[in-house]
Amino acid sequence: MPATVPPDHLPIRITSLYYKEADRSYYFGPHAHSVHQWYVCLHGGMTITLDGRRIDLGAEQSLLVKPGTMREPRCHRKAPGYMVAMFTCVALDVAPIAERPLDLPHDLRDDLLALVEELRAPKGAESSYLTGVLLTRLLIGHKRAALATKPQLSGLNARGHQEVVGHAEAFMQRNLFRPLARGEIARAVNLSEPHLARLFKALRGKTILERLTEMRIDQAKALLRESNLSVTRISGEVGISSFSHFAKIFRKAVGAAPSDYRRSGGRVYG
Repeated sequence: MPATVPPDHLPIRITSLYYKEADRSYYFGPHAHSVHQWYVCLHGGMTITLDGRRIDLGAEQSLLVKPGTMREPRCHRKAPGYMVAMFTCVALDVAPIAERPLDLPHDLRDDLLALVEELRAPKGAESSYLTGVLLTRLLIGHKRAALATKPQLSGLNARGHQEVVGHAEAFMQRNLFRPLARGEIARAVNLSEPHLARLFKALRGKTILERLTEMRIDQAKALLRESNLSVTRISGEVGISSFSHFAKIFRKAVGAAPSDYRRSGGRVYG
């Protein structure tokens, strides 16, 4: 449902804000807008091509597109549930978070879920004010997180940094089924542990082990949605031998127990 907020109340002027559940046919041809557009994937997957550059988004990832950039969004593997915000910046600089995939900071998850619930079921005349405040909070929070995790790097060029981290993540993905030490991951890409750790912190905003845990949880979520494997078996499939530990970190990351996440079909909103 579109929502608008008087511009003097916020540092952004919202022109459209809504949440939708799409099917696998989700696709919009190449187009551009004169305002910022923020895609937030709640579940499933999206691919957004920006001026020929493909960016894949998974659950709880987002992409802020600048005015004038050609974009072409579509479903990626699984039908997405997604939020779209379109707005003009009045007094908020969003350049630090524009046109790169953003992971949802854990401390913003409750705000995102509250915003989605309000969009799905508006509660009275004040709803547009609440959604506007929550959207602003999310944008500022993502910006602060991006600026707080941007150390300077030397050595490889920017493209080389991305490639190294991509190779490390590919190695991690292939080996999610077993325990992995940070040193083993570093050796797989021929870097020292401290050097690889700096790259992950700079490019992902996370430590190597935080990113590994995130990947394990993402894989567990996919298996819970798409397979009939028992929750205990899924714990082992993603390299976590202790079921109690798996249940604990899953609940912390997702906000629900694995069994509840499965029963909801992956549509858990807190």
